[in-house]
Amino acid sequence: MGNKLVHLVDDDDAVRRSLGRLLVSGGYDVREYRSGDDFLGALGSIDRGLVLLDINMPGRDGFSVLQTLSNKGFDMPAVMMTGSGDMTLVALKSGAVDLMQKPFGRSELLSVLDRVAACHKPFRAEGGVRHEVRVPS
Repeated sequence: MGNKLVHLVDDDDAVRRSLGRLLVSGGYDVREYRSGDDFLGALGSIDRGLVLLDINMPGRDGFSVLQTLSNKGFDMPAVMMTGSGDMTLVALKSGAVDLMQKPFGRSELLSVLDRVAACHKPFRAEGGVRHEVRVPS
């Protein structure tokens, strides 16, 4: 299913469950992680998808997770979420392809993820390093 797989990373159980149900109803496969460390610990088994990532989490925040992905050669499209202040510029400079300000509606979230999924081919393993293949829009 390519980028129709979303790796949902949010420490808030209620938010994560709610977003997971919303994404499944929107046609996405979802893998949920309760922390940045849980997500990063699963990288060995991840070979496709995009990341929906909360910025403010205990332990590793979303920016640290993005930096680790980059350092390990994972070039996955990431959409960051935050409930505090305007962090758009910081998120985009950190490698996110978009930022969602919480709370957001179902149609807004699905629209952003559909656009991101359509514009980014799934990354693939090549010599142990993962690369993203971008499709011009």
